[in-house]
Amino acid sequence: MMKKIKVYLESSALWNLYYEEEGATLVEFCLDASELNCFSSIWSLLELHRGIQKRQNQQELDQAEATNLRMFVDTDLQLLIVKKKLSLLQVSEDVVNKAKQYIPRYNLFASDALHLATAVVRTSSGLLVDDYHFERLDASIEEKEGLKIWPTSLEVDAFRAALRI
Repeated sequence: MMKKIKVYLESSALWNLYYEEEGATLVEFCLDASELNCFSSIWSLLELHRGIQKRQNQQELDQAEATNLRMFVDTDLQLLIVKKKLSLLQVSEDVVNKAKQYIPRYNLFASDALHLATAVVRTSSGLLVDDYHFERLDASIEEKEGLKIWPTSLEVDAFRAALRI
């Protein structure tokens, strides 16, 4: 059996699934590809809920729409977990300790450092992101941490070629 390639789905990539963002096609491909093992941090769930609240605050969503979207996101993520298309990992002390190192090293927000640390601790091949904080660091993170940074805007064929699948 071929070893699956581990791909970390940063919360911005997951957001693309739920808010009609451009990068949803690549995220959907990753979740459906049998060659990939997709995972994220349980922290992503909080960031998705915050994204919904932000859209409600900006009056892009009314209260009922925001509530329905929260329920849909929670239900869909559970379905992806049950179908073994996605794993949501707990935030562990070793991840937090590594994340603390990444804040000054890369000038990251705490949540971004947490995502990076989770991917490193869980030996991911790379992170799928729709976040300029990571994209601006792609060469540095690849060199120092051994992780690729793939933007969700990447075409599926280019992503497949990069992974050699």
